[in-house]
Order: sequence, then C-alpha cells, then structure tokens
Amino acid sequence: MSKPVPSPTSELPDDLNPQVRQAVLRELHGGKVNALTDAYLLTGDAEEHARLDAQHNAIALMLGGLFPEQARSMIEATLQSSGGNPNPSILDIGTGSGAWAIAMAKQFPDANVVGLDLVPVNASSKPPSNCRFDICNANEELDLYPSGSFNIVHIRLTLQGVKDYYQLFDQVHRMLRPGGVLLVLEAAFAVFDANKVLIRAEKPNDPGFTWYHHSASVFNEATKARNPSFADIERVGDLLSGMVSDSWESVSGFSFFMPLGPWPSDPVERQAGELMRNSLLSAIVSIRPALVSFGVAPEEADRNAREVKVELKGGKVQQYLKFYQSWAVKKVSD
Repeated sequence: MSKPVPSPTSELPDDLNPQVRQAVLRELHGGKVNALTDAYLLTGDAEEHARLDAQHNAIALMLGGLFPEQARSMIEATLQSSGGNPNPSILDIGTGSGAWAIAMAKQFPDANVVGLDLVPVNASSKPPSNCRFDICNANEELDLYPSGSFNIVHIRLTLQGVKDYYQLFDQVHRMLRPGGVLLVLEAAFAVFDANKVLIRAEKPNDPGFTWYHHSASVFNEATKARNPSFADIERVGDLLSGMVSDSWESVSGFSFFMPLGPWPSDPVERQAGELMRNSLLSAIVSIRPALVSFGVAPEEADRNAREVKVELKGGKVQQYLKFYQSWAVKKVSD
C-alpha cells in the first residue's frame, strides 16, 4: 500500500513565483488544482497560513481551548495511554497552517499527531517531534491510512472542498479506534446582524445591508454550484446521527456566534472578533477567483473586496458568523 506524501515544508519557498508554485502544486496533486488552493496561489502560503493562524486563535478563544469543553472527558479518555492503547494518535484533516495539530501535539506529548492537507504546510512554529504533516487528498486518498489508526479525527472549515460528506464520515469511522472521537467545526457563508438575526438585505440601499454579507452570499452560491454537498454544511450533526445506527455511541454539538470585529463589550469576544476580522481581511482576496468563475464580473468582484475591507476596517458594522461544532464517539463494541 502507498503511503501519504510527507509535507515538504522547507521545499516551497514563501517568495516562489505564483506560476511556478502552481506548477509545483499541479505536480503534487496530479494536475488537480482548483479554487480551493487559490488562496495559496494568490497570496503565497506564508501569508495564507498567517491568516489561518489568526482564525485558529479566534476559534480557540471562543471555544475556550483547542476543542469544546463538553467533549474534554471523551478526548482525554481516548488519548489515555494504556496497555491496549500504547500509542494514541490524532489526525487533523485540512490542517491548513498546522496550528491546531502543533498545539495538540504539545498539549498531548504522548500522542502522535498527523496534519493532512492538499498543499505543503508552512507552520509559523516548529512542530514538536510527535507531530508530522502529510500531503493527501481527503476526497480520494484516505484509504492510505489503515483502519483503527487514530483516537481523534479533527475536521475544521474543510468541508467546502469535500465532495461526499457520507463517504468522508465513513472513512473517518473506519480510521477511528473504538471509543475514538470525531470533531467537526464548520460555518455557513451566512452573516448575522448585531441581534444575531440572519441578514437578508441584498442591495446597498436595503436596510441592514452589509458588503460582507453580500460577498458571503455570492460566495455561498458559488461554493454550492461547485460542490452541492455544501448545502448540508449546517447539518453535520444530523448527517452523523443518520449514519448506520451502530456507527456512533453518541453524537452531540452546539453552535456559537463569532463577531467580525473588536466591537463586543466582552473582552474574549472582542479579542476573537479582532482576530477574525484580520483573517477575513486577507481571505476576501482569495475568494475572487471563485466569484469570477461563478459569473461575477471582475470589476464587481474587485469592488466587493474594496467595500468589504473598508467596512471591516471601519468597525462600525456589527455582524457575526455562525459556527457549528459537532462531535461523535465511535462505539467501543465495533
């Protein structure tokens, strides 16, 4: 059986010419480079990974750590070293900048942590010895990992690039050890106002209109056109519960609102909001190709980006994104 390709973190320089970078990525992925890697091609992986680090820190603040407190006992139990579980292992699918994988490797030094992504990881800090990164396509290559390999599988803001959620979750279930935990955190491209009510205004003159909502709405439609599975992004918990009845011991979850700016009075939300705003200021550039390929005129896509940057930097518009945190525990009897 072939093995996942180790991520050559030092072989893809930050200042690599975008055309050369694209050729490298096409070679790595058999010619399969699409809108999901545009952020790396347009901004350079170092800048994109810095954005992902800010996003990671914002989410960690809102969760109160690397994972929800409600799942702590299950996570710590499955990572407990014992005679029957001497080498606990963690898989981070869509690891991005590798921030979560590195932090988990430090928090659980007895566990082996694998970060998986389509492109090489350019981590902002040196991974500890119990952490490695693989280049792997989660849509097609998870068979490379043996059954019962991991105690925890973590998926965060990755499902927009997954073609078949049921197939992915079946693979995760196969890779998990009995009692293992799946953690999934996703967000729909929907924007909520200061009262946490879904914004529906579509035109600049409509009451409650925001440019970020406008851009997110178009990007949402573009993403669903490219990947119809994305329509189920808010239903991950339901999809897991709907799998074969003997798949999971339990499925749980909750949602939370992430402020898009440092306007909340709560100090944690204020800090998280500033981090998320900074992340979005970089992300707005990377979604341009998806908007244009969807049929948005280039000049309109450029205007959207300019207006979103002004809006987010101004800090006068109070708006939220909604995140959905789910987790499932594999039955011990499997």
